[in-house]
Amino acid sequence: MANFYYSLRHALDPRSNTPETDAKLLEFCKKGKIDNVTFMLNVEELNASHLTGPETQVWLDAIKPVQAELAKIGVTTSLNPWTTIMHSDRGMTVNPEIGFDTMVDINGKKATMLACPADPKWRSYLADRYAQYATLHPKELWLEDDFRHYNHTPLKLACFCDRHMKIYEEKLGYEISRADFVKEFVKAGDPTPARRVYLETARQEMIDTAAQIEKAVHEVSPETNVALMSSFPDWHALEGRDWAKLFDTLAGPGHPRVNRPHLPAYNEIAPLKYSRAFEEYTRITAGYLGDDAVLIPELENYMYSGFVKSVKFTQFQIETAALVGARGILLNLFPMMGNGVNDTYGYAEMLAESKPFLNKITENRLLMSKTRGIQILVDQDSSFTMHTSAGVDPEKLLPQEKNWAALLGTFGFSTTITPVTPKSVFKDQNLAISGQLLRNLDNEQIKSLIKDNHVMLDGESIQVLIDRGLDNELLHITNSEWHPFRSNYQAFEQADGMEIEGVKNPRITMLQHTGNHLQLEYAADADVKVFTFAYNEFSEKLGNVMALIDHHIIVMPMDKDPKYGWESQYIGYKQGIYQAMLDESISVDYLVGMPNVKISVNEDASTIWLSNFTLDDYPTIKWHPAQPVAAEYATLIKKYDNTVIEKEVKLIKDGAFVIINEPINSLETMQLLLK
Repeated sequence: MANFYYSLRHALDPRSNTPETDAKLLEFCKKGKIDNVTFMLNVEELNASHLTGPETQVWLDAIKPVQAELAKIGVTTSLNPWTTIMHSDRGMTVNPEIGFDTMVDINGKKATMLACPADPKWRSYLADRYAQYATLHPKELWLEDDFRHYNHTPLKLACFCDRHMKIYEEKLGYEISRADFVKEFVKAGDPTPARRVYLETARQEMIDTAAQIEKAVHEVSPETNVALMSSFPDWHALEGRDWAKLFDTLAGPGHPRVNRPHLPAYNEIAPLKYSRAFEEYTRITAGYLGDDAVLIPELENYMYSGFVKSVKFTQFQIETAALVGARGILLNLFPMMGNGVNDTYGYAEMLAESKPFLNKITENRLLMSKTRGIQILVDQDSSFTMHTSAGVDPEKLLPQEKNWAALLGTFGFSTTITPVTPKSVFKDQNLAISGQLLRNLDNEQIKSLIKDNHVMLDGESIQVLIDRGLDNELLHITNSEWHPFRSNYQAFEQADGMEIEGVKNPRITMLQHTGNHLQLEYAADADVKVFTFAYNEFSEKLGNVMALIDHHIIVMPMDKDPKYGWESQYIGYKQGIYQAMLDESISVDYLVGMPNVKISVNEDASTIWLSNFTLDDYPTIKWHPAQPVAAEYATLIKKYDNTVIEKEVKLIKDGAFVIINEPINSLETMQLLLK
């Protein structure tokens, strides 16, 4: 049986730690089936700015005896220093003995404690500290997710200090003030040289720093995995992150990429909301890092206890980590200020209950590149190529490529995330593209992508085709016009002639919680089937909305609202429309009558993952397979209390559907192995 790795984050305060605290930690590890303890250093409320070598050694000396006791019960040790650049200033300053420079943000605000990522003193200091941490020979030695250029309170995007300005000027070939460089960086319209220079600089300086750290660590502890925590993939694009080069550099020869993807619910939220964020952040991160990466997502309950998140929801997050092929989970369950374990929360019992089930389903681990269905395309380079409409702030440069992931995953379609690279070639695939990803391709690449595949496009993607003069050739468009929402034009979208969920000609809002509408007209002789139309408040038909073009291109010609995204799309009528359009285009795996249940199907449909991201129970499972299913039975693997149930279930063929007369309950994850 494979082992699903439990790593417990633990903050040991060297000034106040007691034998009783240590004893409770060891007992928790036994009861909760913990495999590894990741000790936090200089963390949160205990943080005292960047530490010198002697100050750091105080923490390591306190950890050593506990590490030895954990080893006696078979629990390994990892280290998680809480600072690289530093999360926030907190009114502190850099010790003059350390003496590196600090960040300056896009508004010219200078930090007091946040390190400038181009300062060689900081790089040498950080490499020295990581070599010092490595003397404990940890299994993983983590870099915190403050290893980035953004989200360092109270600063905005960085770094625009004097050192960086000289770097930018040298690459541009002329002198420029900070204010003018920033204006060029965020300027509306086409990408500017300033934007390219900033992104290239930010990308490379983090790779160079990672190389210095990796070398320092592995000279001391060759067996240690150097691991990196990450945040939001779209924001990482805004700092030019090269996922493969950064993680391979940090790993070093002979070591895997090790990452802690963000699980986007530090406090409990509605599971159906978590469903969308999980697709947008966790699964996209997994897609960028690849099937061979060791993914250990972070479960965090901040500000801790049952008052911010129920044990049931915590358990749900841990078990759904299987949907990214996680090898384990990083558990941030208790306050990071030296309190130690709190037994009243009930976590040990919950972890012990889930462990056998997680071990079992990890035997057939989900592989993102081997998951069939709709491929949502993402590109780490999109901030380099985006065109903006208003140069107000850097947020305008965030890629909008995650929209299909959240929508289609929530609608019960089997999906995966596929990063686009300069060498990517797609043929006879089912692709979903949103935002301005197509700007990363030349016209010939775009033509091949659209003509050789089944493609779903949103309004921004269509606008790129219009800008490139490809709209008529590829989509038969003869005229296009954007209509903002609440502009006294469109009011609702109607699926004329369709009956969905018992409602004829169902209507969906185009007025609220929605993006702007790109109204399209097509050549009279074009092979275009329009599924929905825009109407005004007087029920007057205004024009086309959703359409199927040439039997293989689906268009949803709307963009994303800055506040509400694609909120208007999340309704059962739209799910029915997408199912109908895809049924006429290409057969895909999806669920019916099970809102907010996710399905992932591997390439040969031998393994299926199901997870219920809602508070509702469903009595049966109704699956529309992409291909006929030959198997008559499947093995159902699910959890019941602290045991694993493996039972044979019949696959009932009902036309295009397969019915499984087994319930999937609220917040439940299960696996099916087809025979």
